[in-house]
Amino acid sequence: MRNRVLAAIVIISVSLAGCELPNGYIIGRPATEPAETIPNPSSMVIAQTPEKMQKRFDPTLQGGDDSEQNDVQWARRYEELSIGNNALRETNHELTLENKQLEQQMNSLKSELEQTHKDLAEANEFLAQMHLELNKWKTDVLGFRQEIRQVQQAQMEALGKILRILGAEPMDASNDSEAGSFDARESK
Repeated sequence: MRNRVLAAIVIISVSLAGCELPNGYIIGRPATEPAETIPNPSSMVIAQTPEKMQKRFDPTLQGGDDSEQNDVQWARRYEELSIGNNALRETNHELTLENKQLEQQMNSLKSELEQTHKDLAEANEFLAQMHLELNKWKTDVLGFRQEIRQVQQAQMEALGKILRILGAEPMDASNDSEAGSFDARESK
């Protein structure tokens, strides 16, 4: 209860005193009252400029009253800081542009890398299939080697019979070992 009474007193006193908000609206005063009759609280405060604030807290500038020299020093410092600020802005702009280019390049390289991974996976799968087929082919060829030899032997025997029927004479065993073994078997 006591807190409510205190809060009400504070609100009534603020509204009667006429506080001014930062945008210039005055609380508790009628809007029809002319602005000249209302005392401006900011006119009661001594105007603080950045130079005076700097002079207050900067020990190097407190000693002299030579305002021209201070103005020149401040102008030089402002110019130096302005040049530095412009250089930093330019550097920031260049780095921003470079960053955007690198991001674009990175995105294109990411897509290329993903495509390369897909191609590599397909190539590995294809290579594994080819390896299986090659092993199967080797097994088939090596498995039928004896059969192939038997087929070739049968072809040679058939060819020898055809030649004998045509009247060819058998060859000596010393000239050709295969032909000789063939002839030796035929003659028996």
